[in-house]
Amino acid sequence: MTDYQNQQYPEDLRLGVISSIELTDQRFRRADFLIDGFLKPGLAILAGSPKIGKSWMVLQLCLSVSKGETFWGMDTKESTVLYIDLEDSEQRMQERIVRSTEEASDKLKITFSCSQLGEGIADEIRNFVQEYPDASLVVIDTFQKIRMPLGQTSYAVDYAEISHLKRVADELNICILLVHHTRKMGDSDCMNEISGTNGIAGSADTLMVLKKPKRTDRKAELYCTGRDIEDRSLELLFDRETCRWKVTKDSNQQQVVSLPECIIELREYMKTVRQYQGSNTLFCDGFAAFWGQPIKASTLKREMNRWRYELEDMGVCFKSYRTNKERLLIIKYAEEHDELVKTAASAYDRYDR
Repeated sequence: MTDYQNQQYPEDLRLGVISSIELTDQRFRRADFLIDGFLKPGLAILAGSPKIGKSWMVLQLCLSVSKGETFWGMDTKESTVLYIDLEDSEQRMQERIVRSTEEASDKLKITFSCSQLGEGIADEIRNFVQEYPDASLVVIDTFQKIRMPLGQTSYAVDYAEISHLKRVADELNICILLVHHTRKMGDSDCMNEISGTNGIAGSADTLMVLKKPKRTDRKAELYCTGRDIEDRSLELLFDRETCRWKVTKDSNQQQVVSLPECIIELREYMKTVRQYQGSNTLFCDGFAAFWGQPIKASTLKREMNRWRYELEDMGVCFKSYRTNKERLLIIKYAEEHDELVKTAASAYDRYDR
């Protein structure tokens, strides 16, 4: 036996591990869509050729979110938005707003300057969110304007810069949307046309590329992919009178996600039980008898974990834990306007083991 096999390592050098069972039972902070099925908290990139209409698009997006209005038929979460416009003057932005909306929004905040990466922009965003706690979206137009003039392009530099902003977005549970450019050379995969190395696209959560057949065309196509959204393409038409993009065709026609029957029946069961604390197996036996269908405790628990937030929306909150002998469950049904439903996340922490 070699020396390194006998060596005892200090506690701080040990890996912090968690079992897959413990991980699936954990309840994480809910990350709702800012734009339903389209944009979630995290780091997003919208890329396209210069002067193709990206700024008009993000202004339309910002106005929709700040007013709580639908964006291309998709529901939005009304919240404060910060638009960091590093390309235009105040006068030009005023003209854009006046041309694209009949009514401006007090929740859309605009600035025309900020610090660069590594020189304070992260703290500026943190301070803004502290001042406006309901803020959910920060747009930086354009990404190139906040990059440090290092005179070199490499995967490591690109990845580090994007990762820095992604950490801020994740920390604050907001979306940071970077407006960026595509390179001139085409590719069979348009995501590879995003300017820079794969370090930019690789560390972002959502990627969107806007393309036109010809610069003078009013038609364009927006290609979308990401960790939290379905791959999608939208055919768009730019309305020169309203200066807004309109969707003419959507590859993903916002398919309605149907809840599994066991989850629907679980809510009905909890209306009669109201509250339960005990083993997963006994709970599953009671539910199966109510439903009239056989179901394994492991299967029911997997579906409950998968549809946790939908259950909370229906008034069913639960918490899992385990003793040395078995896995246990605390589950409660609350009426629609009960405080437990309004603040499901904090209600989850109130349960006593």
